[in-house]
Formats: sequence, C-alpha cells, structure tokens
Amino acid sequence: MLALPVAGSATGADVTFGGEAFGPARPMTGIWFSNFESSRFESCRSDGRDLLRPGESASLQCRARLCDGLDARAARAAHRGKRDPVWGSFLVRLVGRVARTAHEPRYLGDGTRTVLIERLVSVAKGETPRDGR
Repeated sequence: MLALPVAGSATGADVTFGGEAFGPARPMTGIWFSNFESSRFESCRSDGRDLLRPGESASLQCRARLCDGLDARAARAAHRGKRDPVWGSFLVRLVGRVARTAHEPRYLGDGTRTVLIERLVSVAKGETPRDGR
C-alpha cells in the first residue's frame, strides 16, 4: 500500500481541521456517492478493515481544492461534460483522515462522520474494492 507523505501534515499525528478532530493520515479506499444534492463516502477501508461503522457514511472535507479535483476526476471517469453534475458511485483511492467523533447529519444525505481528503490517488467509475482495501 502507498506510504506517501502529505504536505502540511504529520502523517502519524492527529490534526484539527475546520474545527473537527481527525485521526492519523492513512491510505484509504472508499466508495464515494455523489449526485446533485449529496456527496458522501458510503464505505471507507484501510489496511483491510472498515473505517466506518455499519450503517454509517461520511461527509467530505478537503485540503487545497481537492474536492474540486475529486469532482473533475469523477466527471472524467464517468465521461460527463463539464456542465453535467457528477452522479453515481466511484471507487476513490486517497490519503486521508477520519473524524474522531460522529456528528448528527446536517442535511438529507449527509454522513455521520467526516473524511478529510489530503491527497487523491485515483478515481474510477462504478467499481468496488476487490482486495478489501
């Protein structure tokens, strides 16, 4: 699995971002769902284990324009035009962090946890992890 340093963060240390405490950075594979009103990780795994509890999903926070990059890569993977909203499920490989605590959903379709994306590795349309990571 990849072990790449993330600019501006200590990989093994917890951080606070946007007022929320996150655990250590790690390589992750997640199933990200997006449509015109929702954007969330429906699952997220690292080192062969689930990072979200059963029935839990995760909202997204991103460092330095990575959410725009995620949308752009997903649009390319789905072969959509720039004006079309990104819609569907995507396999996302990233380096990121999971919030230490859950929160109440803030709107319909919101997650109960948060994943902080620190580095995008790849985005593919409609795939699921085959190796459990």
